[in-house]
Amino acid sequence: MKKLIIITTLLFQIANCFSQTQDVYGNVYYKFQPNKNEVLNDENTKQHVKDFFKGIKEYMSNVTFKLKFFNNTSIFTVGNEMDSEINLNGGEIANKLVSKGSYYCDLDRDMQLRKVEGEEFLIKTQPSKIKWELTQETKNINNFKCYKAITSVTNKNFSGEYIFEIIAWYTPEIPVPFGPKQFNSLPGLILELKDTHNTFFAEKIELYPKDKISIKPFKGKIISEEKYNEKIEDNLKGFLKKG
Repeated sequence: MKKLIIITTLLFQIANCFSQTQDVYGNVYYKFQPNKNEVLNDENTKQHVKDFFKGIKEYMSNVTFKLKFFNNTSIFTVGNEMDSEINLNGGEIANKLVSKGSYYCDLDRDMQLRKVEGEEFLIKTQPSKIKWELTQETKNINNFKCYKAITSVTNKNFSGEYIFEIIAWYTPEIPVPFGPKQFNSLPGLILELKDTHNTFFAEKIELYPKDKISIKPFKGKIISEEKYNEKIEDNLKGFLKKG
């Protein structure tokens, strides 16, 4: 992984800035890698299926996700600014399969909105409902001392209900309470996040860039995550009945 870049002078200056009452803003760029892919490693998987998944992986190989924050608000989305058709399509696929949408977070209002392409609703959740287990386990990531935090998520699909352990490595040396996707509210910036199927790595950080950041909430009809999940289940039941 490339060396992490911090756009500032010295780390103690960062701490001083956060301790003052001025605006806090910046950008974080994440690359990602798929976790162990059972499809590709299964001897029973047909070769054309393996080729398909390999092609998808290569298609998304240059995709970067961008987290931008201003005080206690943030937006996380695909961050590529490229004009090649392959990279743009790769970003679209990553948005659907890796991040599963774009995320707006307002910690002051304890509100997070997820925007899914093709859906008419904005899915509302509460960051405070993420129950983190903070540990004393540490590791060094690009010269930052990071602490391990653990939570879990439950996913449902055709075959049943699955619980995934989520592992975040955050650094209090950069006291920004944000990270990839919906994973926020830790006492430091998340530099590495092992999600359900992918792991995100902070590749570049820009604190106080020249162009000041403006963050606006997504527009659209808001629906609770519970109501959204009910609609998904109803659609699945209807699909199965037709089958």
